[in-house]
Amino acid sequence: MKNMKSMYNPRKKQKSLFIWLLLVTVTIQAQDIHFTFANAQKTIDDGDYYYEADVMIEASEAFKLGSGQIYLTYNPEAFGDNISKHNGIQYSYESGYVLGENYVLPAYKSFIQNDNANNRVSFTFQQGVSAESMSRENVTTTVRPLFHIKLQFVDATKDPMIAFEEGKVYQDQFFTACGSMLKSGAKAGFPDCANLPGEQLINDTYDSSGASFQTLGIEDQEVDNVSLYPNPSKEYFQIRGLENSETTISITDINGKLVQTIKDHALGTTIDVSQLQTGVYFIQMDIQNYQKSYKLIKE
Repeated sequence: MKNMKSMYNPRKKQKSLFIWLLLVTVTIQAQDIHFTFANAQKTIDDGDYYYEADVMIEASEAFKLGSGQIYLTYNPEAFGDNISKHNGIQYSYESGYVLGENYVLPAYKSFIQNDNANNRVSFTFQQGVSAESMSRENVTTTVRPLFHIKLQFVDATKDPMIAFEEGKVYQDQFFTACGSMLKSGAKAGFPDCANLPGEQLINDTYDSSGASFQTLGIEDQEVDNVSLYPNPSKEYFQIRGLENSETTISITDINGKLVQTIKDHALGTTIDVSQLQTGVYFIQMDIQNYQKSYKLIKE
């Protein structure tokens, strides 16, 4: 009996160790990613009305983003059916957006958009460089802009109803970055997703509340007349359309960091931005309990 006991204990310990390692592995791979909207606004370009917003991403643990696919739904009464087919939606990813990163070569490529239904559109992207080529984790525990959307209204009086599609079949579509096809270990090269694939990211969650407009205080038609000029700007800009009003102006960078606040600003007068670095900024106007954001490109 003594010999049997001595043989049994090591096996029991090995089994316990295996189960522990399995649980640790599952825990490490079970990264949560979370998507939100920010900077939702109605804009005018050459007389046409548009809905614009940023799609934001954050994670429970930092990682290097590989490929992904995200689904958005919308109100066909506001934008029409099958907006991708009818060129009613545009995606952009300037410098400062995750998908706009560049490591000698663009970090991401093969951008594809498709209509999945008359009121749903998908957006897909692939890696352009390997994980070793990326100098840092580009999805972190701090929310960052992933890409920008711009939809053209067919009826600007209708509710946009922009939202993430949250059905189970549409989730878990993102992966960490693939390894390099270079065998030397050099930190360069194209991704080899067939032999050195990334890990599938699971437990993704969505919050569509930031996609809605705030409509308090001022009539929409008055705010629709407000614009930034010049935009892009090198040294200054001014807010036109409500020149007889005063407001609080907040300027934030692409990562949401507040860089300047101007209280009791007289609309129509210039705002000096010559000290700001080149890039994309968001100008928030807070007037009569109404808040509205505008995107400014600083050259």
